[in-house]
Amino acid sequence: MIHEYVGNVHLHTTHSDGTATPEEVARIAGEAGLDFVIPTDHDIYVPGLEGWRGDTLLLIGEELVAGTRQEPGNHFLAFGVGEELAPFAGDPQGLIDAVNQREGVGFVAHPFERAAPKFGERALPWLDWQVQGYTGISIWNYMSEFKSYLPSLPAALWAVLFPQSVIRGPLPETLAKWDELLQTRRLPAIGASDAHATWYRLGPLKLQVFPYAYLFRAVNLHLLTPAPLRRDWRADQGVIYAAMREGRSFVAYDLIGPARGFRFTASAGEVEAGLGEELAIGEGALLEARSPLPAELRLIHGGRVVARARGQSLRFLAREPGAYRVEAYRRHWLRWRGWVFTNPIYLR
Repeated sequence: MIHEYVGNVHLHTTHSDGTATPEEVARIAGEAGLDFVIPTDHDIYVPGLEGWRGDTLLLIGEELVAGTRQEPGNHFLAFGVGEELAPFAGDPQGLIDAVNQREGVGFVAHPFERAAPKFGERALPWLDWQVQGYTGISIWNYMSEFKSYLPSLPAALWAVLFPQSVIRGPLPETLAKWDELLQTRRLPAIGASDAHATWYRLGPLKLQVFPYAYLFRAVNLHLLTPAPLRRDWRADQGVIYAAMREGRSFVAYDLIGPARGFRFTASAGEVEAGLGEELAIGEGALLEARSPLPAELRLIHGGRVVARARGQSLRFLAREPGAYRVEAYRRHWLRWRGWVFTNPIYLR
């Protein structure tokens, strides 16, 4: 039996540049219907906070900055380490090695970004693609995408007031890089909010961009696990991090339609594989995507769309090896917008 758990795995609290405590974040996440939440404050790990808060599991990660003042960027998410890693932050490869030596999982936080110079926001992309050993990449960072739609003050005000009119999906260059890397290795993907819930003043007005409660209903990570969570946080974090490490997950923009129940599987004879798993292709493997809501479903192989369907299912007989993944789009605010991006199934 497969168990599905939904959470947000990249956000900030008052321990860095967020506006709520970890305990408050866990409460808000529970009210938003999340099963787990993992704050990742900048260059600080705060121990002693992990555990169940009501029906939501609070775990603690860390976002480490391995860039420099001259070349900002190289932000890296570390999970399941259980100790401070800031001393390793100056060296991207050394940081990745430190995470692996501690049996953690690590993801490139925002592989690509676009600057918003009108507001003093620099792009903070990943710069060192020669590194080895990282678990995966974050393909959809809500706040990074939002930042790319701020060319002017009027555009920014529109985007703040009507964010659903601008948010579209992962940056195309990020998906292209993911597909490139998938040609030579397994590479799990995650996605999240990067929530800060920052307050801004406009004269006498005070505005929060964007509240945690809003972002926890937007871009989330859906994990598919063979074992259920048992309300023992130490054991449960192992279930969460194993699913992230193995790519048994998909990223979903739940705001435009709840994505619980979305599935992508492969079968060859009597053998079946799910997200993040491998399957011997033999004379052909049947790939099937099933959606809880109507959508445009696209099957991606080698960076190309090899099949598409509108509705709630897609079936395709694959005869070539490689990584196959699914993208789903739904119409919202007068255009097709990214909804679900699955991790691959690997045919060999």
